[in-house]
Amino acid sequence: MKDVNLSIVPVGHIERDLLLYLKGHLEHIGFRITIADELPVPERACNIQRNQYLIYPLIDLAKDFKGHNLLITPVDLYTPGLNYVFGFGPGPNAIISIARLKGDHVRERMIKEAVHELGHVFSLSHCPDPHCVMHFSNTIENTDHKSKEFCPECQNFWPLKHR
Repeated sequence: MKDVNLSIVPVGHIERDLLLYLKGHLEHIGFRITIADELPVPERACNIQRNQYLIYPLIDLAKDFKGHNLLITPVDLYTPGLNYVFGFGPGPNAIISIARLKGDHVRERMIKEAVHELGHVFSLSHCPDPHCVMHFSNTIENTDHKSKEFCPECQNFWPLKHR
């Protein structure tokens, strides 16, 4: 498959250097990247009791956008039945939150979660290999433990070319 266009869409304020770092890695794995203008966080998504944001109103911001879009937000996300989520990738769009990725490893964690969710967009499932980027992360420790790369098995199903 040829390179795929992907827009990185900040929802709320994300530092420019983080967006550029993410852009560089995603270009490395085969995307042509543009960084869109920042969108406001939809207040209707806020659950005041939880101090979190329901994921669906945020990902719905991209429902009318063309192509593939990766939304990235600083707000803490949840979905019914889960305490929190790092991201969601139903396709053709995905979203990640950096709220729980903070700390010395925020850049690497952000890459891992972005690639993981984009893997789902392109039909990859969770991988049993705990070092594969497609392994499910239930905690930040799981994210730290895994690689930002696909295992050989998942790499076989990744439709984009590495540069």
